[in-house]
Amino acid sequence: MKKLNSFLLSIFVIFTISSCGYQLRGSINIEGLENVNIISDRKNNITKILQQKLSPYQQDNFNKSEYPSIRILSIDIKKRQLSVNSSGRVDEYEINKTIRYEFIYSEKNVVTGVLKSSASYDFNESQMQGTRERENIAVGTIDQNLVRKLLLKFKATLKANST
Repeated sequence: MKKLNSFLLSIFVIFTISSCGYQLRGSINIEGLENVNIISDRKNNITKILQQKLSPYQQDNFNKSEYPSIRILSIDIKKRQLSVNSSGRVDEYEINKTIRYEFIYSEKNVVTGVLKSSASYDFNESQMQGTRERENIAVGTIDQNLVRKLLLKFKATLKANST
């Protein structure tokens, strides 16, 4: 009887959480983005991640129209020192990434914007390889975060422009 009660309670909690619209952090509902084109002058990590996220949802009979589109105009990366130890060596770095984009819904309907994200990592002079890996992880986290923000903003403006 005790197992049955705990089972029913867990089923109730699962249904309650799923019915309230709870989503795991970082998950994106791609529905409605099947026909989106990605336009970028150069191949960069953000463009690759966008194409990877959208390609499984592209329809087979998708005719390559130019609308709606996401155009990546520029990506700026800045790295700065966050903290310095007592001997004057850098202990921590911060990486800031800014993307400028356009959402193109039609020839006359273009929305432009800027998204920013940042991350930091510790610098350890004695472990240069490990520090480089931490920097790569921080850059990857920034890219994933920017793609998530970009797709969420695109979906919101797509809904606003369709009504």
